Amino acid sequence: MKKNLLTIIILAIGILNMVLAAVLVFAVVPTTMRTNELISKVATSIDLELEGTDEKSKAVDIKDIEVYQFPTDLTVNLKNTTVNSTTSNNSTTSNNSTTAVNSKNHYALVSVSLSINTKAKDYKALQPKVETNLSVLKEIVSDQVRSYTMQEINTVETKSKLKEDILLKIQEYFDSDFIFSVSLNMVTE
Repeated sequence: MKKNLLTIIILAIGILNMVLAAVLVFAVVPTTMRTNELISKVATSIDLELEGTDEKSKAVDIKDIEVYQFPTDLTVNLKNTTVNSTTSNNSTTSNNSTTAVNSKNHYALVSVSLSINTKAKDYKALQPKVETNLSVLKEIVSDQVRSYTMQEINTVETKSKLKEDILLKIQEYFDSDFIFSVSLNMVTE
C-alpha cells in the first residue's frame, strides 16, 4: 500500500511539474520576447549598438593619426551682441526717454588642427587634397565660428558643438570620414 501511495505522489508531482512548465512556456516566454523587442526598438531609436561597435566608434591608434595644422590662424568676426541702454530726462514739465542700441564687435583668433586617420581606406587619395582645399576648409571653420556670440563661444558645451559641426561639414565636403577630429584653440576679444 505504501508503494502505491508513493507512486501516486510521484505522479502528482510529475503532473504539477508539466503544468508549471506549460505555464512557463505559454505565459513567461512570450512576455520576455516582447520585452526584448521593445528594448531593441528603444536602443535602435537612440542609436545604441547591441551587437558590438561599428567602425566609426573604434578608437584610432595613436600611431595611425596624422595631425594637419592650418598654417595660419583665422581671425573671425563673431556674431554681434547688442546692449540696450536707456536714458531718461525727468523734469517737472516733461518726461523724455530715449533708448539706444549699442553693438559691440567681437573677434576670435582661431587655431585649427585636423586629426587624420592614416589607415582610412581613402587616405592616400584625399590627404593631398587637404592642403589644396585649405581655403574651403577655412571658410567652413569661419562660417561655423561666426554664428556664435562671444558669450556663447566661451562655454564648453558650445565649443564641443562647434567642433562637431565643423567636423561634420568637413566630412560632408570630402565625402569621407578620414578626418575624424577637429581641434580648436580660440582667443576671443
